Amino acid sequence: MTAERSLEHLLFHMPYLAKEADTDWERQFAADMAKRGRWRNWTPTARQMKTMQNMVSGLFDEGPSLIEV
Repeated sequence: MTAERSLEHLLFHMPYLAKEADTDWERQFAADMAKRGRWRNWTPTARQMKTMQNMVSGLFDEGPSLIEV
């Protein structure tokens, strides 16, 4: 189960995703959301919000990682 993140939290990660996302579409989407996040009175559509939730979840929900000693 993934946690619902606030819009502020999602927008915080958009500049990073604009540089580091896997596909050109994801990088462009993240850059666009970061730009729109600075607009006064802008609110994302439900689809934009869901996409941002999924992208940011991908940063943190990679699963357990093994640490080699």
